[in-house]
Amino acid sequence: MADILLVDDDAELVQSLVRVLARLVSPRTICAAGNAARAMDLLQSERPLVAVIDLCLDERIGTDSGFELLTQLKTKAPEIRVLVLTGHGSQRNGIRAMQLGAASFLEKPAEPEHLAALIRDAITQAELRREYERLAKEGASRGAAELCGESPAIIKLREEVAFAAATSQPVLLLGETGTGKSLCARLIHQQSSRRAKKFVHYQPNFGGGDIVQSELFGHTKGAFTGAVDSRRGLVLEADGGTLFIDELDAVPKDTQVLLLDLVQEQRIRPVGADGYQRVQCRFIAATNKPLDEVLSQGIVRKDLHHRLAHNVITIPPLRERRDDIPMLASAVLQSIREREGLNVFEIDSRLMLQLQGYSWPGNIRELQGAIETGAYRAHFNGRSAITPEDIALGGKGREVLLGGAETLSIGDPVLFHERVESFKRELVRQALATCEGNQVQAALLLGVDRGTIRRLS
Repeated sequence: MADILLVDDDAELVQSLVRVLARLVSPRTICAAGNAARAMDLLQSERPLVAVIDLCLDERIGTDSGFELLTQLKTKAPEIRVLVLTGHGSQRNGIRAMQLGAASFLEKPAEPEHLAALIRDAITQAELRREYERLAKEGASRGAAELCGESPAIIKLREEVAFAAATSQPVLLLGETGTGKSLCARLIHQQSSRRAKKFVHYQPNFGGGDIVQSELFGHTKGAFTGAVDSRRGLVLEADGGTLFIDELDAVPKDTQVLLLDLVQEQRIRPVGADGYQRVQCRFIAATNKPLDEVLSQGIVRKDLHHRLAHNVITIPPLRERRDDIPMLASAVLQSIREREGLNVFEIDSRLMLQLQGYSWPGNIRELQGAIETGAYRAHFNGRSAITPEDIALGGKGREVLLGGAETLSIGDPVLFHERVESFKRELVRQALATCEGNQVQAALLLGVDRGTIRRLS
């Protein structure tokens, strides 16, 4: 792998530059090409950080040959820094080169020390750009991985998040509490062109309009009682980035009017200010209430909804993607194990069936809490696996799945064996209901053989 690519049709000049620069830029390595085709081959095989190119690489075409190579280099490797070193040093060529993405424009002959200094600086800039791109891709990959699962619902959600990230439109996220609306908003930001700027998450505190407006849009000194200093506001904090408002239905109606102005006109007016300020931020909003309900009751303004309705993403509840629960639960366990150093490595198969059979009213947030609690309990009791005894689903323990037996009383006429048999049948009935009639899974859940399930069902 070479750090520097020299491109010039003058073979003697190239050899001379290699000899001089090798000493000045050591330990950086250099490769060279005599034409554009060879330069593009080296770009692919060596992945250089900097290219130093001549403009006239083909006498028949003239300087256009160099400009064409410059364009190809920046298209194939946007992070590469290109220095133009040419004998055709007119102002017009210099302007054109810079417009096409050149980092520097020098006339031949160049002072070796000056050229080496420019190369070293360009390498630093290219390395920073390459590292930034790597981290950005990793962040996007980690984010996509956080949308765990292979169910059709989660695959569709990942596609919708990726599409939203590729646009600059405002987005409305719908979904029950705990489904991951905040995560989706953050992923849209991380995968978008705005990822280098701030992601600002705001949840209204159910205060009055003045408070919410001040928090979002800022205020001037003396704008209201207690405004002893000016305040910038969260919208300006998100300038160039993304503003995410969770629970849009909690935003006062008069503030929603100002949000509409932000979305449509890209401008705000701080409380107490005389004029508007321009702001460029991506707007994402979310609500956990049914959309028809908040619109019919006038909780969310219809004109604001109309502006957001072009890009609406509905996040499915966990009960609609039960097949994803094993992967989600395992991911949560791995995360807490690594974070807390717990010696818990798996989830008991009986418990996993229970997890898939539970309705999860709190969705992923509830699943995370259950797995974390179970992992702590298993670790405390010296077990390497989380078992049904470690988790109380819905705060009711195993009776969420299996139900509780009637309380026996003295003088009860029902014989002991009849009561036991009745209880077994009830266990089997509920297990089959949980496993949607699958006798094999019900048997695993109860720790009995399939013949017992058939006999008692």
